[in-house]
Amino acid sequence: MEKRLLETITLPNGLILELWGKSSQMAGDRWLISLLAKMEVPVLPEYFSTLDNGEQAYLDLVAAYGDPLVFTQEKTRHFVDEKDTKDVLAGLCQRFKDNLLLYLGNPRFASLFVMKKYGDLQDRQYSSDEDPQK
Repeated sequence: MEKRLLETITLPNGLILELWGKSSQMAGDRWLISLLAKMEVPVLPEYFSTLDNGEQAYLDLVAAYGDPLVFTQEKTRHFVDEKDTKDVLAGLCQRFKDNLLLYLGNPRFASLFVMKKYGDLQDRQYSSDEDPQK
């Protein structure tokens, strides 16, 4: 699999988005084309300031997932003709930028993403604490 950095974008909120192209030959002249968007999101204590247990929540999240968190999203196209691989990857990249840059560049994106991850951690802990006999 070929993986290469296509573009690095500094968003208005200061986060840095990397767009990676990944291609692999499937069979004959058919390819799997993939665009991987990756962005590190710092975990800041102030994101937890509205919680009663904010300091502990911050420590729990960092212990579970580390700091920074990594946002990823991947878009793929299967069975692409070899002669179309560059155009398909360019199209995936452009559609991603057209649809998600405004969302990812929002000033509140980092705090909302971090709190979503904390909610996921809480859900996971809650479901593992439930009695399996119920």
